Amino acid sequence: MKSTNLGQNKDVSKSYTYIYNALVVFTLLLIIYYVVTRAFPKLIPTEANYGEYYFPRAIWLFPHVVLGIVATLIGPFQFVTKFRNKYLKLHRRMGRFYVVSVTLAGFAGMYLAATSDISLPYTVGLFLLGVVWATTAIMAFISIKNKKIELHKEWMIRSYVVTFSFVTFRVVEDILMSFQVGTYFEVLTLMSWACWAVPLFIAEVFIQGRKIKS
Repeated sequence: MKSTNLGQNKDVSKSYTYIYNALVVFTLLLIIYYVVTRAFPKLIPTEANYGEYYFPRAIWLFPHVVLGIVATLIGPFQFVTKFRNKYLKLHRRMGRFYVVSVTLAGFAGMYLAATSDISLPYTVGLFLLGVVWATTAIMAFISIKNKKIELHKEWMIRSYVVTFSFVTFRVVEDILMSFQVGTYFEVLTLMSWACWAVPLFIAEVFIQGRKIKS
């Protein structure tokens, strides 16, 4: 009977591993899509590239994009247990760099949102995105400084979920526009909230669900 249970547990463990690996690969593909199609082009801060809407605020948009790319690429490495255990000092340095990048990019994002003229809901949605983005990273840093490892992990999950919201925003925007769901401005307004609020809610259910199960 015990051997049967052990076999079942191994099968479940393998299934979880396959699902996890599939999610990692899918996430990496989305990151590559976002960085190549949306982020990298913004690294050339010319009027022709930025357009009339962004070019007057290029001094804010450029560091926002650069630091966002850094945070997006660094984040996944912070969750790999083998990497963290083998390169602990590098993990800590990358973590500090991540927090600084997110905090500065978050403040730049708040300015960009506050100076947007698309609509009030759009402005508020993106401004709060900047607030939540910076706050979750700072809370993760404060938690680890106070040696609250589990709290640090939880805040890092929340933080990277918000970091990933930029990928979510553009990917879902492209999908909705390709199917002609709503107008362009309606989609922008929707995603200014949905790109971070919905994933953050799902992450919170996951975080608290683990505690209930344990």
